[in-house]
Amino acid sequence: MSKSRIIYQNWIVELGRDPSLNWHEASNRDGSYNQKIVRTIHKSLDKLTEGEAGFIRLFYFQGMSYREISELTGREIYRLEGVHTRAIRKLRNYLKVLVDSHDLAGSIDSNKRCPVCCHKDKNEINRLIENKQPDETWKHLVKILQEKFGLRISTPQILIGHQRYHMTGKEP
Repeated sequence: MSKSRIIYQNWIVELGRDPSLNWHEASNRDGSYNQKIVRTIHKSLDKLTEGEAGFIRLFYFQGMSYREISELTGREIYRLEGVHTRAIRKLRNYLKVLVDSHDLAGSIDSNKRCPVCCHKDKNEINRLIENKQPDETWKHLVKILQEKFGLRISTPQILIGHQRYHMTGKEP
């Protein structure tokens, strides 16, 4: 492992997050972690595929690099990048309720948040999106959102992403 990796900066170990320990054991050792958060994270990890959960544990909890994980698992680095992206996307969905309930997203720039989720008429907008026919383009819906709700949507991908990742109803 290279010297630039974060575990060599020793502050993780000082805080009781020794990468050589199982993450759950380390969290119980000093009692400073909120146990509800730890349980929710582990439940969310259990919802991932075995490969995705294994990657997250190796990369984030053990501090291993892509190269080390590649050597350990025998998977190509470019494939690990895809696993990483999918796992993070799924975890964001699973942990959204937890983050919102603990205001853990307070430090996130509001420009990066979903404009539909932040809108006061979110439920009515969601109904419009649900009622959109598959053969219908998004242009008409974008125009309605601008005129009726004052919601400026620059690209249909914003609505497609909202539909795919925020309207799924999947909660941890």
